[in-house]
Amino acid sequence: MRPNFMAAMRDIWGGLRMHRIWFSLAWFEFTSTYRRSALGVLWIAMSFAAFIFVKLIIFSSLLSSDDASFYDTYLVLGFFIWIYQMQSITNAPDTFVAAKGWIISENLPLSLYIYKSISRELFNLVLTFIVVVAAIIYIGYQIGDGVLYSIMGLLFLIINSFFVKLLLGIIGTRIRDITHFVRAVMQAMLFLTPIFWLPEQMGRLMDYLWWNPLFHYLEIFRAPLLTGAFPTQSWIFVLSLWAIIVAFALLMFIRFRQRIVFWL
Repeated sequence: MRPNFMAAMRDIWGGLRMHRIWFSLAWFEFTSTYRRSALGVLWIAMSFAAFIFVKLIIFSSLLSSDDASFYDTYLVLGFFIWIYQMQSITNAPDTFVAAKGWIISENLPLSLYIYKSISRELFNLVLTFIVVVAAIIYIGYQIGDGVLYSIMGLLFLIINSFFVKLLLGIIGTRIRDITHFVRAVMQAMLFLTPIFWLPEQMGRLMDYLWWNPLFHYLEIFRAPLLTGAFPTQSWIFVLSLWAIIVAFALLMFIRFRQRIVFWL
């Protein structure tokens, strides 16, 4: 067990050190999607901006709020983090499957492909963040004093995505149906997570929806910006869940790391 543990740790650290490789691969995949397009990667920002604009028009008219700017900012921030979470989680089961050619032909740390996947999603995050800033300026909402708390929350989401991808990537390589299962679940979770609706609007139903992990992932980023307060309960929830995910991810990586290439 100990040799496998050390090998797994060397894989994770070795992959991190090869930042030039996974960053270049991520950037190549990111830009190649929009090759020969007149606007290129700007399509990401434009499509997100268009979607946000439509959502604001529809839901602002359907849902009443004493402070329209609060709700509009609430929706923009929530959907921004949701898009990142959705991409990160739905892509996780295919992390190693998508890199099949590289894994079979090159002797590189398996963690390198996780870092590459995270990097590509961060490129999207940066472009959509520009739209979020512009939208909040247009809405005119005064952001709270919890910007540093929000940055902490975003950094945590990025770190957490590594272990989510590690765990689901191993399971998805062995059981291919997990990819479709995760996508189906995420489609349902869009409506079970407070993005378009406010928690206080759910009444007693919120007692059950409170256990939705994605709600707390949103809150550690969104709540400090909206209210300036530190979301203590959400941090306790996500850190507890993170400990479980890390434990299972590392145990599975230690146990099955050498088998992944044979499952592809």
